[in-house]
Amino acid sequence: MTQSLDQIQGFEYDEQTKLKDSVTKWFITLGKELKIDDRDICGDMDREIFMAPTVYKKHLALRLVEAIDLVQRHECQMAKMEEIIYFLKTEALEDKEKLIRLQGQLLVQKDKELELFKTSVKKTVQTTVESGIKSYSAAVQQNSASGTVCNSNILKKVMKSVAAEEDRSRNLIVFGLKEEEGEQLPALVTAVLEEIGEKPHFEATRVGRKRPGSTTIRPVKITVPSSTAVQQILMKTGRLRLVETHKNVWICPDRSSEERATRKHLVTDLKKKRVEQTHLDHYIRYGKVCSRDKKPP
Repeated sequence: MTQSLDQIQGFEYDEQTKLKDSVTKWFITLGKELKIDDRDICGDMDREIFMAPTVYKKHLALRLVEAIDLVQRHECQMAKMEEIIYFLKTEALEDKEKLIRLQGQLLVQKDKELELFKTSVKKTVQTTVESGIKSYSAAVQQNSASGTVCNSNILKKVMKSVAAEEDRSRNLIVFGLKEEEGEQLPALVTAVLEEIGEKPHFEATRVGRKRPGSTTIRPVKITVPSSTAVQQILMKTGRLRLVETHKNVWICPDRSSEERATRKHLVTDLKKKRVEQTHLDHYIRYGKVCSRDKKPP
């Protein structure tokens, strides 16, 4: 919109005001010479008035010269206005084309995010099922090796472990959420989720006991209706870094002890690479530390 903006900024608005005043004065002067009331000058002028013997030819000639000058000035202003309108229309069409392209790119990006989301959900379900099968298989093999039959108590223990894993898939852990005496935890969690555009039904509770005199902020466990909702929230947690009031709050999956240990090793490796390879960006994705070239500032 540079050209139209330049044209608008260069337009002589003072000249437009002066031109308007000049036209008004011209009509007033003409009315006096024709002996017509100022209020009726535009409506009362006709051929007979100009032909009256009291009207001097030299006055009409002077008014005619002035009228020609006013018309020329009007034409100059109109030409500039037409040029501004042309640039505005041209740039409006270009902006519309850009908007259509951006909408297309947005749809492509949404499709990619949806596919990533589907893959993530599929992987979570697959991991849960495989975990249950492995637990069951291990229990059967252990009892077979000892020469005993896998009884109902062992099966219950295995199924309980699988159920716990499934329940964990519906949980999220929130770290860094300020803790106060008599706090309204649901309202605090709702405020965080709304910042990333999510409004799921949930239950929230602080994890661990509050020790007297301790200033440590306990994490918050959130339980949502499904693992799908968990994945959807996790995909948006990066937005919290852009929110001043919640930039120190982060949301993680509810990991098992084994997963926490694995994650700890990954974070240690991540920190090491960030120190040793400062020319690259390092991040954790799909259970491993990845690296890429830094984006130019």
